[in-house]
Amino acid sequence: MEKDALYYRFPYVKEFDATVTSCEEKDGLYQVELDAHGFYPEGGGQAADHGMIGDAVVCDVQEEALKDPATGEKLMDERGNVSVRILHTVDRALEAGKAYHCSIDWERRMRNSRNHSGEHIVSGLVHKHYGYNNVGFHMSDVMTIDFDGVLTWEQLMKIEEEANEVVLANRAVNQLWPSEAELMETDFRSKKALKGDVRLVDLGGADLCACCGTHVMTTGEIGLIKILSVLGHKGGVRVELFCGKDALKDYRNKHNDLLELSHMLSFAPSEVKEAVRQHMEESFKKDRRIAELNQRYYAMKAETLKDFSGVLFDVEEGMNNVELRKCCDYFMKHTKAKVVGIFGLKDVDSSQDSGTSSWNYVIGSETEDVRSRAKEFNALVNGRGGGQKEMIQGSAESTEENLRKAMEDIFG
Repeated sequence: MEKDALYYRFPYVKEFDATVTSCEEKDGLYQVELDAHGFYPEGGGQAADHGMIGDAVVCDVQEEALKDPATGEKLMDERGNVSVRILHTVDRALEAGKAYHCSIDWERRMRNSRNHSGEHIVSGLVHKHYGYNNVGFHMSDVMTIDFDGVLTWEQLMKIEEEANEVVLANRAVNQLWPSEAELMETDFRSKKALKGDVRLVDLGGADLCACCGTHVMTTGEIGLIKILSVLGHKGGVRVELFCGKDALKDYRNKHNDLLELSHMLSFAPSEVKEAVRQHMEESFKKDRRIAELNQRYYAMKAETLKDFSGVLFDVEEGMNNVELRKCCDYFMKHTKAKVVGIFGLKDVDSSQDSGTSSWNYVIGSETEDVRSRAKEFNALVNGRGGGQKEMIQGSAESTEENLRKAMEDIFG
């Protein structure tokens, strides 16, 4: 962490001039060092800044610790900070010793800053009310926080409400650089023991935490803080959330989905939940009725096949995998067939002249070990699958004629 970096001294600097001090080719791109540091390097769970150095596109910024060539140990400055160099990955070579105008991708920077500040508020409030620590933080398409204790959805909704009250209060966000003595007297959140310069970020009294990342200037700039989900994770929980424009975009997408569902179900948006419940109840009743009718169908068909004693090959239309298994099981119990094969047609491959189709299959027997021959069968029908010795299931790409022949060749 570099105390004199522009993103600390002047948090909202969008453009600056800097001289290239080195430029090295690596894997078809170039790593550039500058004499002024305005691009934030990846760290602390926050992604690196992007932007431009002259006409060169900055696609990554990383901090690399300097090491003693003799011992391999990290070098330290007089204040106890690890000495580093900041490497900017760009798409073209830049001239060492030449000054360039630099511009930061501000939309990306502010998204990261809003998310980071929002994360601090949520983490600070969780620590305040429940004593849990933020033990993992990551920003990508969605932001996640890992806490070392269990939180319920109801508890997190209260945290969310309080976090948004902090946002609406539009409190100042301040950075502090306390001395070693001051640091000893200060109560703040930190994931590890700290050496050298320590930067504390005060989120309007909602959180005071050691942090190297970028932040907004006032809490009102964060915008809406919305918690999306909570799942158990390593003895604690992982929380997903959005802040600012990300939260607005997520709400807009979900609201559009709600309106589409409302239209599909012919119910008002406020009635969609009840409409889905009714639909699920009706679907369950239909599924139960279909199962009853299928059972009658199995019985009627098995009656016509009750004296069949060879390899039974049967094609059924419109059955899912569960129904295929039930059908196979019924025929196994109510016919004299040595082996029963039930095949359900998925689709016909119109790109092939051979009549090849996609199938689901279930093969079972009460007397034969069908699992031991599954590999041979699949090889003949371009299939895949397996199971127990009494019953196997899978899929195949074949013609009906070839399936029938494979059943006879392998199980006959």
